[in-house]
Amino acid sequence: MTKEYYFIKPELSSPETKQENISSWLDTQDTDFYNAQIAQERDYCFWCDIVETAKTNSRESYISMAYTLNDPNMLNSAAKTNFILAEDEVLYIHTLSVIRDGKVIDKINDINVKVLDYVRDENQASFNDEKKVTVLIRDLHLNDIFLIETTIERKYEESSIRNQFFRWIYSAPNSYWAYGKYRFELKNETGQNLETNFHYFRDEAGAILDKEKVIIENSQSYTIEKEDYIGNDPKEFELTPFIDFVTEKTYPEITKAISDVYQKFYQVDLASFAGDLVSELDALPSLKHKIRHAIDFVQKEIYYLYNETEMDGHEPQAAEVTYQTKQGDCKAKTVLLKVILDYLEVDSELILVNYGSDVFLPVYTPSPFNFNHAILKVTDDNQVYFIDATMSSDQGFLANRQRNSFMYYLEIKPGTELQKQEPFQDRTPSVEEIFRCDVKGNEAEVVFERKLRGGMANGSREMFKNESNKDIVNRYNFAIYSNMTLYKKYEENEIDKHFNNTSIQIVEDNKEMNEISLVYKATITDPYIVENKKRFLHFWSWGNFIDDGAEKHFHKDFPYWVDRNIIKMEIHLTTDHSIDQTDSYTRQECDIKSKYLNHRVTKKIHKNGASCYLEYRPYHNLTISGKDLEEYIKANKKVLDSNWGIGIDIIEDGLFKKLGKLFK
Repeated sequence: MTKEYYFIKPELSSPETKQENISSWLDTQDTDFYNAQIAQERDYCFWCDIVETAKTNSRESYISMAYTLNDPNMLNSAAKTNFILAEDEVLYIHTLSVIRDGKVIDKINDINVKVLDYVRDENQASFNDEKKVTVLIRDLHLNDIFLIETTIERKYEESSIRNQFFRWIYSAPNSYWAYGKYRFELKNETGQNLETNFHYFRDEAGAILDKEKVIIENSQSYTIEKEDYIGNDPKEFELTPFIDFVTEKTYPEITKAISDVYQKFYQVDLASFAGDLVSELDALPSLKHKIRHAIDFVQKEIYYLYNETEMDGHEPQAAEVTYQTKQGDCKAKTVLLKVILDYLEVDSELILVNYGSDVFLPVYTPSPFNFNHAILKVTDDNQVYFIDATMSSDQGFLANRQRNSFMYYLEIKPGTELQKQEPFQDRTPSVEEIFRCDVKGNEAEVVFERKLRGGMANGSREMFKNESNKDIVNRYNFAIYSNMTLYKKYEENEIDKHFNNTSIQIVEDNKEMNEISLVYKATITDPYIVENKKRFLHFWSWGNFIDDGAEKHFHKDFPYWVDRNIIKMEIHLTTDHSIDQTDSYTRQECDIKSKYLNHRVTKKIHKNGASCYLEYRPYHNLTISGKDLEEYIKANKKVLDSNWGIGIDIIEDGLFKKLGKLFK
């Protein structure tokens, strides 16, 4: 049976939309506030009534509005009104009408409704069963007043934890609309208390207010009412204020409830449904090989489907179903991986994270719906690792796999609080590079060797998998062109004229250690930069060593996030000319030590060239602000002061030397 996503319910229309009652609010057209908004060509909303009703097994979202269609864009938007509905949501249309020349004209019979599949991101595996309900309304006119009244009802499955926990985020409207009357109400019919917390509200000086929370008891409501109201836009570098409506629970209470749901999915016999996999694991020589095989199987052979409805419900798909169908969402893949590791007697726990809103997790009121992703926390040999089961490109033994950055997580273990992953550094450099440039005459032979580890190795493999060799070579050509500052000499579109015999290849790919080694080669004509009739040879690695985002971070409400790789690099520049061995920039070295960044540069200078050795040691997963950010910026400025590469000055031949060469 096909599900109905919408119903026409004119009997639910409110009294304000009736002909006999419109004069009560149309009179606002005679007010100074209304006339001022129309003079500014701002769309005017006579009333906006929003009611969110939280119930034990459902949620209802009601909205009623009457607004002007004085702008062609607003007219077009009203004529094609869209609703995005989840699989468990139903739209009820109460009122669709216009007021024209003081008369209410019902438009219910002038509509055509289309229901189509809705895909948020066609480039990702998306399986959320959302529908786009488009209501096409005929014969709307400029300067009509449009009346719309709808309710969206969302019913929860019996197993959904939304029956135990409620969350709603309220943000005040922006300044696009002017409202004669504005009303928001949240009704609590959940049978539990709701906690109301206020975030980023400010006083006149811009300081964040510490507002006390409000408890909404069952059968009570919280209301915001305004008249002659214009919403506020956030000031630059400030977050928009919002109100957090959440079931009054602590994180230990939340983790106890969710853990009870998950435990039954762990209590399964892997051999009973995955005998082939068990045989493969048993045949491997060591535990680290078994763990690697388990992770590779779940990451690469189980197709990832993002199912938003299931993520909201939190009850996972059974490991047996995931194994048999070879597909599942993040929870399903993570539960299967845990079941496999339980068989191997490796300690692991499912955790919830939110990569996108991570820094705000301590701000939000405790709720399971603060998180949008599940991964696995694995403990092996007293070391903790975090494995994202949805990553299909990862490789290596447990200690060599990609380490993702996130600050906070909730471990689904009874009684646990929100936990924090501390800042960390690479165990070994993620990037090791050796650049050699040997110039004879006016031609340079360039060899660029790279060894990449962890996430950098994963990314490079994906690049070779998804891009042509020509495109990869062009990418490296541009990087060398930029680092040698050849942009001072010719345009980007002239690179092919000067770069010849270019090639790139994978020399070694050690998937167990998750290391990949590459070699790029090129012959470059006219490699010198000429300034004031002097020639220079340069190599400066901006992308590796300069974090220019720190100085540009001025946001008041959240810190600056540092997530950078440890890098070791050698640069060797040689020529068939003598160089200025006394130049201060050529000889410049450094040993920069700060709380969050260490950077060391040493040099070896000889008659026909120079070598530069750089070691850069920043942090991943680091958030800093205030004095710490100022210190970090100062350290970066020291790196920027010619401590991120090397340049050599060519000593031009004098007249007698040129004559000697000529007679010779």
